[in-house]
Amino acid sequence: MALFHDVFGVPRGEVTVLEDQGVKATLLPLGQTRLELLEPLSPESPVGRFIQRRGEGLHHLALNVDDIDGKLRALADRGVELVDSSPREGLSGAIAFLHPRSTHGVLTELVETAGPQADSDADSDGRGGH
Repeated sequence: MALFHDVFGVPRGEVTVLEDQGVKATLLPLGQTRLELLEPLSPESPVGRFIQRRGEGLHHLALNVDDIDGKLRALADRGVELVDSSPREGLSGAIAFLHPRSTHGVLTELVETAGPQADSDADSDGRGGH
C-alpha cells in the first residue's frame, strides 16, 4: 500500500482481515476502478503459496467493459491472443481473459457486469487476487 500511496498518491485503503481466505485485503480507489491488494496471513495460505512460487506482484487486472462480445471481436481482429474467445459467467457478470503474451505479461480480465453493480464489482468474480 505504501508504494501506491507514496509514489502514485493513491489514498490508503482500509485493511480487512479475511480469515477464511487467509489474507489481509484492501481496495484502493483508482478513478472508476479499484486495485485490490492482498497480504497472506501465513505462507501456507493460497496467496502465501502463490507468492512463494512466483514472488510478489500483480496476479491479474480486471477491466469493466460495456460490450464484452464486441470488445473480444475487436481485440481478436487486432491480433490480441485470447484465453476466452467468448465470455463465460463469473460472479459479477460475463468475464473473459486475455492471454498475458498479448498484454506485456499481465493476465487481463474483461468484466461486463449486469445491472447497477457495473461500477463496483469488477474484481468480485470469485477468482480473487486482483
